[in-house]
Amino acid sequence: MVDGDLATFLGRTLLFDGLEPDELDRLAGISRTLTVAPGEALFEQGEESDGLYVIITGIVRIYLTADDGREATISLLEDGEVIGEIALLDGLPRSAGAAALTETQLVFIPHGPFCGLLDSSGRLARQVILTLCERLRAANAQVDQAIFHDLRHRLMVLLHQIALIHGRVESGMAVVDLDLTQGALARMLGASREAVNKHLRALAREGRIAVDGHKIRLFKVARQKLAVGQEGETGALLDSGKRGLVRNARRRGARAPGDGTGV
Repeated sequence: MVDGDLATFLGRTLLFDGLEPDELDRLAGISRTLTVAPGEALFEQGEESDGLYVIITGIVRIYLTADDGREATISLLEDGEVIGEIALLDGLPRSAGAAALTETQLVFIPHGPFCGLLDSSGRLARQVILTLCERLRAANAQVDQAIFHDLRHRLMVLLHQIALIHGRVESGMAVVDLDLTQGALARMLGASREAVNKHLRALAREGRIAVDGHKIRLFKVARQKLAVGQEGETGALLDSGKRGLVRNARRRGARAPGDGTGV
């Protein structure tokens, strides 16, 4: 991606929306692009921050790691979303780890040049505040998930979010065709493989999902139930749908790429 294209892309993301063309050009000039393979970590919890990332294409999972090595995924991020801004701003170690769930292309913006631009741009400072507000709302919804909902509900929410980001529609069903084992789902939910397997089988018996190898079909009735009370009831894991690009387009009255009816 050449600098001109990169500046255009960055200008469509939540964090950099509203910046002047010369500011976007400066930002593109200090950035570089990279591609990571599925499962590859961008950084681990506790590491020092060297910059932030913006997703061009792909899915990145944000996860916490317990002292005994167990992991729990707290968010799935997609096109246009920013990763690592908190540690970059406060100078403390990374509060969570980040790893690619699919092959992912990203923009990397190093710490020093970004902070220099932040010091000189009131518009960028405002967008950073808006981004942090979104993070706080997502954290509140995550607490809601942990306190008020059981593993079965969190599993369905996770499957629905993956379907929104990565799935496709076949005969009225949302199909998640991703190389996710039950062990991977368990790690993302901070649960045991046995518990996840139990709930998958129960959901299949009830006709809410169908499992064929690593392919999961989410039936319409299940999607409709999850759609009810989406803001409060399904929480942060369902807060998806091209967030980084679509919200900006809606704010400007435009239609972002990929902002279709989807799943």
